[in-house]
Amino acid sequence: MDRQQATAAIKARWRELYPADGGGRGKGIICPICGSGSGPNGSGITAKPNSPNHFLKCWHGGCDFERGGSVIDLYMLQHGMNPDSGHDFAQAVDALAAQLGISIDPWRRSAADDFGGRALDWNDVIGDGERHPAARSGPQAAAPAPFSSGTGTPTAAPATDTAPAAAPAAMAPQPSQKDYTAYYERCMANLAESAEAQAYLTNRGISLDTAAAAITEADGCFMGFDPAWRSPTAIARLQAQGKNWAPAPTPRIIIPVTKGYYIARDIRPDLDEGQRKFAKMNEGEPAILFSSALYGGAENVFIVEGAFDAYSIMEAGQTAIALNSTSNADKLLKQLEQRPTAATLILCLDSDEPGKKAARKLKEGLTRLNVSFVEADITGSAKDPNEALTADRAAFVRRLDAAIADTATRPDNTAAYLDGLMAGEIQQFRQARNRQTGFPNLDEKAGGLYSGLYVLAAISSLGKTTLALQMADQIAAAGHEVLFFSMEQSRLEMVSKSLARLTAQADLKTAVTSLSIRNGLLPAQVLAAVDTYKAQTGDRLSIIEGNFNADIGFIADYVRRYKQRTGTGPVVFVDYLQILQPAADGKTRGSKKDEIDLAVTELKRLSRELELPIIVISSLNRANYLTPFAFESLKESGSIEYTADVVWGLQLACLDEELFDTAQNIISKRKRVDEAKAATPRKVKFVCLKNRYGISSYECYFDYYPANDLFLPVKAPTISAQTPAKGARRI
Repeated sequence: MDRQQATAAIKARWRELYPADGGGRGKGIICPICGSGSGPNGSGITAKPNSPNHFLKCWHGGCDFERGGSVIDLYMLQHGMNPDSGHDFAQAVDALAAQLGISIDPWRRSAADDFGGRALDWNDVIGDGERHPAARSGPQAAAPAPFSSGTGTPTAAPATDTAPAAAPAAMAPQPSQKDYTAYYERCMANLAESAEAQAYLTNRGISLDTAAAAITEADGCFMGFDPAWRSPTAIARLQAQGKNWAPAPTPRIIIPVTKGYYIARDIRPDLDEGQRKFAKMNEGEPAILFSSALYGGAENVFIVEGAFDAYSIMEAGQTAIALNSTSNADKLLKQLEQRPTAATLILCLDSDEPGKKAARKLKEGLTRLNVSFVEADITGSAKDPNEALTADRAAFVRRLDAAIADTATRPDNTAAYLDGLMAGEIQQFRQARNRQTGFPNLDEKAGGLYSGLYVLAAISSLGKTTLALQMADQIAAAGHEVLFFSMEQSRLEMVSKSLARLTAQADLKTAVTSLSIRNGLLPAQVLAAVDTYKAQTGDRLSIIEGNFNADIGFIADYVRRYKQRTGTGPVVFVDYLQILQPAADGKTRGSKKDEIDLAVTELKRLSRELELPIIVISSLNRANYLTPFAFESLKESGSIEYTADVVWGLQLACLDEELFDTAQNIISKRKRVDEAKAATPRKVKFVCLKNRYGISSYECYFDYYPANDLFLPVKAPTISAQTPAKGARRI
């Protein structure tokens, strides 16, 4: 069959191996992206029934494959392949077809263009071992399917009486064996005796001293050589299929990473295009090369993608680690979270899209973990560090020295900022003008929602949650992603508020209250509001129910995963500050004011780290019941005045009347406030006390309909010196 037919066959074969059940949750599969999976009801990958493409998705929150896709999409994501590249797609199909025993015929007329009219060698058929999840030891190993079942138990290859051709003496153990140490030792001896392998390293600028001095995690094993390497994964697959032939052996440099994982690099000169695809192959459970260097006392550690890139930097006298795959960025962050390093990390990833994505992920994660890092270009016009080393060793050494001297020792210098970061940050800042609250009078004054911490404060019953929810709905309706963390009110309460508001906006006379909706009153206008709500907000608004034990760590982790998964920075609402716990253990770290100070600081840090707006609602105490909103109102609410970028407040409009200008007449004031609160609509003044993004202070007005959870912008009322305001004109 040709490749197009093979694509359909792969999906069909996957359906046979992992059929979906009637409940929509298929047989659990260990996710190769995040490693989760615990059976049919677990969080790993499952299949949806009745899907023509056998749609898969990972149910573990924050996984890059939570969006889902076909098995081919999963394969490409796992290996950092470009989903828009026809070449990468074809390569993924080839590899998966080989794993599933599906033959792609290169001589069919319809497939001739895919293969350039040439015959395929063994490497074309079996695919790149680096990209074979079946090659992995541990819970993800499986044959012939790409991934194991959700039980976490490796799928054993069936026994066969037909064995492949005899392998050379240096042949690696089968993938079921997790310890390659004995094999590494044979390869190390081979390297010491092979002029061919030594010449290859010399041509790549790597000395034998460097090859033998780079201690890996495999108990002191160093670089080695296998003159006739065959993939253990391929051998196991052939045995499972009952084949009596074996792949052609190839000479490979063997780079141990851990006891159970190594890199095999083809050293043959003049590889053709098909052979070059599989010049680098991996066996075992992927890991980071030289990760122990993070704790060896080096002041600076370069972070690169490929093994020979790391060896090149070490050849030049510096310390480096290799991710081996851009998908291992998460592994590095997890390692640093468990065991921080004192070194400054110098990020030198490739400039292609997977490299850029990995760099963004590392920068966000390292910032969160408070690990010192910088970015540096150490390759110049070369495509990678190894090419830079072989092209001009002296120039390469100077670039490394410059990266350390000019960046690592002065990571925040303004010259580097002007050259590399400022233009992008300006563009991002300008884009904030496109984020509007949806209230015309407020947007005119605020100018947009910028990345930073906003605080919306008011006393009880002034509708601060309702105003924030209406704002969130309007932001989502404008096409922006929104996360609303509701610590006090349930999702039912919040969504019913939105539906009640829509019925009032359609016709105030026939509007249905949110309480009625929660009690099951669902007339035609409510059903129409449901359709309107879904059409306006789509899937862009998420309401996350918290509880009185929810902490800042929960919110931070959720937002980070959301941004990582969607690639979009959402507008975040937190309701509300006084019940948000600052510590993961929920224990008091001091006074309530101290806790609020810490929560505000952490929210501000999160907004800067992820470059997104965070709007947190804050309550005020009863001492502010009869006084206009002012900075004094925040004195018992932590360091809001100093930490927040923007401070907003709500107050009754009547507090601007002359009655409230003096400290006397408390009874009259309370009576007037009670009247204002009982009025429909309730006249509310919106006040900005602090604004780092424009006008330092401003005000605007709203009519608030509490029964309908609706705020309507209005013109500023005319306040009489002797009598209460008569109202405001709607705009």
